[in-house]
Amino acid sequence: MAHSIRIKDGLIQRLRESRGITSEDAFARLVGCDRMTLRRVMGGTQPSGGFMASFCTTFGMGLGEVFDIVEDESLAVAS
Repeated sequence: MAHSIRIKDGLIQRLRESRGITSEDAFARLVGCDRMTLRRVMGGTQPSGGFMASFCTTFGMGLGEVFDIVEDESLAVAS
């Protein structure tokens, strides 16, 4: 059974609202990535280790507060 890592649903929006960050570009710059990388992660693409480390450090959060381990849906269907 394969698993992947995904950012928790709604977390980015909650962080943007609570910190008054009005644009995706500003949020991405704060985390240290570009807007397209941020959008891919928000869309369910597995983030890189660098993204995870930067995100957690930026917001002072632990990996378990930010990311979920999920069963890879594409392989689960084939089983």
